Parts: sequence; structure tokens; C-alpha cells
Amino acid sequence: MTEPRVLHLLLLLPPLLTPAVSFSTDTTTTLRPPKTLCPSPCTCQPQPFTLLGNLTLRTTNCSRQQLVTVPVGIPIDTQALVLQRNNLTDLYGQLPPLQNLLWLDLSHNQIKQLGRGLIFHNFTDLRVLNLSYNDFRTVFNGVFRGIHRLQFLIMTHVQIKFIEEHVFDGLSELRRLHLAHNQLNAIFPEWFKELPKLEELHLENNHISYVNSGSFAALKNLQRLSLSGNKIRGVSDHAFDGLENLTSLYIEDNQLMKVPSISLQATKSIKILKLGGNFFPQLHTGDFVRLRLEEAFIENIADLTIIDRGAFWNLPYLRTLHLHHNTKLQFVDSQAFINVPNLRILSLHGNNLSAISQDVLKTFRKPLQISLYENPLLCDCNVKWIHEVVTNNTSQIKMLNAETMVCDRPSEVHQVQVKSLIKSQIPDNCPPVLVGSINNTVDKKIGDKHIFQCRAHGIPVPNVHWILPNGAVLNQTSNDIHIHLKSPGSLGIYHLKPKDSGTYICIAENALGEAMGVTQLTVENIDINIFPLGVASTFVTVVWNGTARNAFPEYEIIYRKENDGSPKKEYQSVTVSQFFRSYTINNLQPQSTYKFCIGVKSKEDKQYVQFSCMWVRTRDESFLMQGIHHTSNVAVAVVLGIVASMMVVVCVVTVAARKYRQRHYDTPEKSLVSNMAQIPMENLHSPLMSHVGS
Repeated sequence: MTEPRVLHLLLLLPPLLTPAVSFSTDTTTTLRPPKTLCPSPCTCQPQPFTLLGNLTLRTTNCSRQQLVTVPVGIPIDTQALVLQRNNLTDLYGQLPPLQNLLWLDLSHNQIKQLGRGLIFHNFTDLRVLNLSYNDFRTVFNGVFRGIHRLQFLIMTHVQIKFIEEHVFDGLSELRRLHLAHNQLNAIFPEWFKELPKLEELHLENNHISYVNSGSFAALKNLQRLSLSGNKIRGVSDHAFDGLENLTSLYIEDNQLMKVPSISLQATKSIKILKLGGNFFPQLHTGDFVRLRLEEAFIENIADLTIIDRGAFWNLPYLRTLHLHHNTKLQFVDSQAFINVPNLRILSLHGNNLSAISQDVLKTFRKPLQISLYENPLLCDCNVKWIHEVVTNNTSQIKMLNAETMVCDRPSEVHQVQVKSLIKSQIPDNCPPVLVGSINNTVDKKIGDKHIFQCRAHGIPVPNVHWILPNGAVLNQTSNDIHIHLKSPGSLGIYHLKPKDSGTYICIAENALGEAMGVTQLTVENIDINIFPLGVASTFVTVVWNGTARNAFPEYEIIYRKENDGSPKKEYQSVTVSQFFRSYTINNLQPQSTYKFCIGVKSKEDKQYVQFSCMWVRTRDESFLMQGIHHTSNVAVAVVLGIVASMMVVVCVVTVAARKYRQRHYDTPEKSLVSNMAQIPMENLHSPLMSHVGS
């Protein structure tokens, strides 16, 4: 009896001598032998978990066993249960009540549904739940009921389409939520209302198309937000309100046409921003202003061509900027960086830059590392400062991979290394060279807008102006609402009309010469026309047709009274759906001329773009009375006709009934005759016959 008791004490000694390992603030784990035997397809042994700070847990590992049901006999003191890569489809009633369970991995199975709270409710101490790579499509309220101490919830690659609004209610300790690689179409703020401690939210690779106002307002402690790889085309100005502690925002590989600069202002603590792989054609003044960024990724943007003056403005903490592999990027304004003193790494390789002004570097404190390789460099005066940097070992500017920087033009130095150029043969000054979308043809439709881009390199810095189709010279002092210069070389035309068609000439000039680029603009009319269908004294019915009737989701019917000697009034408008084909305008004045137009309202300035117009004169007041009199006569005639028809029908029915009755009385069936023989005639009564006889 003594020997077994001693053995039992020896088995108890290791836990007593091993220091307790704590997780979170109120969980203490001690290692001891399992209370029951391990199920045959599983292994049971202590195992460290990195996600929990290398905490060692009593682990039952049943992975890769092709299980269709959860094994029976899992030790009741199991702290980590691993069931990944099996064939489980339904968990209802299969998981034992493991009160010490901290880690549950159910990934890579075929689970079809999670139910509404009867699967996990016994795991009150659970900290990590992995449900990735399964087959359920919906997540209903209550499914996570009872696991209030959960800190990591992972549901990636499940193709989830629907999550109820209050699914995550009660998970007040949740730190990380992974919902990547699903089929979610929208973000609902109700999901996050009871997640005050959430630090990471992963929504990448879903089908989200828009980020609404206040989507994350409840996540005051969120530090990392990933929205990459969605279909986001728009971001509300207040989308990131409440994210005061956000340090990392990933929104690359979406369909954004512009930087969500206004919404970014709410991110007071942001340090890392990823915007690559979107569709911006240009970085505008103030796109990145007064942010606490330390590193920004704006790479692999296929349509990015120009970085404007002040695009990076007042960014005192920015140290690394990735602007590489934007294959259409041709121009970086000499003042693109304003008050960016601490930049240390500027990546500009793999773009389409022929030159970059030395003035770009003036705002940066030294030292600075810059990459310009894999660009089609123009080796004239614009490359002189680059040559000096790569040949001067004492320079505080370091050109990365300088040996791979080669000239593209002029032809006589094609593919020659920049550092191999002879300094004395590089001129100090040179005439302008145009960059941008020049010498091409642009086709637009009426109502569109178009921005002409024309930039130039050269020393001295060239001046840029435009010559319009009518011969007018446009510079910064000749702007109007319809057409103006947004910045040097950027000519904007709003609400295009057919008369805007023609040749637009960009001219860049300095003391050594000039360069000219020509763009041919063609504005096509919208094939939609408006006509009068009916004209009265106080109303007009209009109808429209054409091949472009469904080109816009809605149209504006605009109208006003004209030619009465008084100043023209403002247009009145009526919004009609694309499904309408006619509309009646009421409350008009008799014997007056009105102008009616069909068009659309511009989103930029709410002005009307007119497609087709007509002029109609309403009839006089007597036409209204004639219409009323004619209508009254018609109505009386219709009523009398209806009454007469009803009387004829009644008469016909009465006569038919009388004939029918008479025939039956004259030739009754034999059975009826025998039965009726005993009925006195005075007891027979026919309302029709009584009526006829009376």
C-alpha cells in the first residue's frame, strides 16, 4: 500500500514545483496529468500557444483524422481542443462541457451551421475560437452566448454572407475579430456596439462597396483596421469617426477613385496607411494633410499619372513613403512635399518618370534614401543633379540601386548608366519637355466633365498656358464656372456641351524654347428629346424618347415662363425616374409661353445639364371652360347610356325567365306531375308571374 501512495505523491510534485503561468489577469494554468485517458485518434500532451503568449496548455489534438463526429472521452480538464482538418458537419450535442477550455480550433471542416447558442455556451472560460475554412453562410444572434471571456474570434474563408446585427453582443473582452475572405456586402455598426476592447478588425477580401458614416464609431480602442481587397468605391466623410486610437489602416486593392482625405482626418493616431492598388488618377493638394503618418504605401496604382503641389502637406512624422510601381506616374510637382521634414526613405522606382525636380528634395532634412531606378529617365539638364548625387560619395542623399539607373532619352545615350555620363556634357539649362496626356483624342458625352493634364520639365521652370478652340488664351486669371485652370497645367471643363468640342493646345515655354501638345475633344450629344403630348390652359403633358432614356437613373424636367416682358424667373424642376416616359406639369398660366427641358443635375455643383428643350404656349381660359363643358356632356351621355343598358338587360332577363317558367309549367317532368297533383293551385306563387300579371 505504501508504494502506490508514494508514486501518487511523485506524480503530484511537478505541478507543485512548476511556477504557475498566467494568461490575462485572472487565469492561472498549472500542468498536471489528464484526469481521463486520451481518445484513440487523438494525442494528449502539454503544448505552448504563441497567440496566448506561449502559454502551455493541456492539449487534446484530434486534427487530420477524417473525423465525422467529435471523439468520445475527451479529458474533462482539456484546455486546448484541436479538431482542425476533419470532416465535421454538425456540432450540435457533440462537444463535451469542458469548463477549463481556453482554446478551440474547428478550422478546415465542413460545418454547415452554428445554431443559436447551444454549441459553445458551456465554454465559459474560452479565449480563442477558430472557425475558419468551414461551410456556414450565416451567423445568427446568440451563437456566441456564454463565452463572455473570448478574446480572439477567427472566421475567415467561410464565405459568410449574412451576420445578424447583435451576433457579437456580450463579447466585451474580444481583442481581435477576423472576418476576412468572406462574402459580406456591407458593414453594420451594430456589430461592434458591445466590443469596447477590440484592437484588431480584419474585413479584407469581402464584397464591401461602401463605408458608411459611423461604421466603427463604437470601436474607441481599435488599433488596426484592414479593409483591403474589397470593392470599395466610396468612403463617407465620417466613415472613420471614433477611431481616435487607430494606428494602422489598410485599404489597398479597392476601387477608390480618390483619396478619402476628409475621413482620414478623424484618425488622430494613424501611423501606417496602405492605399495601393486603387484607381486614383491623381494625388491632389491636401490629400494627405496634418496626419501623424510614419509610413505610407501608395504603390501599384495603375492609373496614377500626376502628384500635385501640396499632395503631401504638413506631415512632420512621415519617415517612409512607398510611391513605386505606378506605371503611369509621369510627374511629381516640385512642391508636392510641403513641411515633410523627417522623410528618410522615398521609393519612386518602377514608375514612368522621365525627370524629377531637385526642388522636390528641399523640404527634406538629410540624410535621405531615394530610389529612381526602372524609370525612363530623360538625360538632359534635368538629370544633372541625379548624376551629381550618384557620383558624389559624400552626398547625404543616397540613390538606391544607382548602378541600375539608365537613360532612356536622348537616343545617343539610350541605356547608358546615369553615373557613366560625362558631367561636362550635361547642360545646365534645357527647353521644356511636355508630360501628361497630350497629343491625343478624347470622346465625351454632354454633361460629362473632363480634366486636361499638361505638365512640363525644363530649366528654367516652364510656364504653362492653354489655347481654347475659339482662340482664347487661358491662364490662372481667366477662370469661370464652366472652364478654368485648377492648377498650373490642369484645365477643367464641367458640364460639357457640344460647343466645347474642338482643339485644345497646351503650351509650355521658358527662355530656351517652347513645347506644344494638342488634344482633340469631341462632345457627343445625348440622344433624348422632349415633345408636347397634350396642351391645355393650365397644364402641359410632355413626353420624351430616344436611345438614351435609360442612361441615367433619374432625369429633371425643368421649366419656366418666358416672354412676358418681366425678368426671366428661375427654373422650376420635377425629378422623374428613368422608368417614366411622360409627365404632366400643372398650375400653369393660360395663354403663356413656357420653356420645357429635360436634363440631369450635376453632382458637383447641382447645376442642370440640359439635353433637349421645347417651347409651348398654353391655351386660353375659354379652352378650359370648353373642356369642362365637353367633359360634362360626355359624362352625362355615358351615365344615360349605362342606365339604358341596364334597363335593357333587366327586360331581357325578365322575358327569358318568363319563357323558362312557362315552358316548365306547360311540359313538366313526370315525377313532378305526380308530386304536384296533390298541391292546391292556390299555394303556387311565382313572383315573376305575379309581377307580369299585375
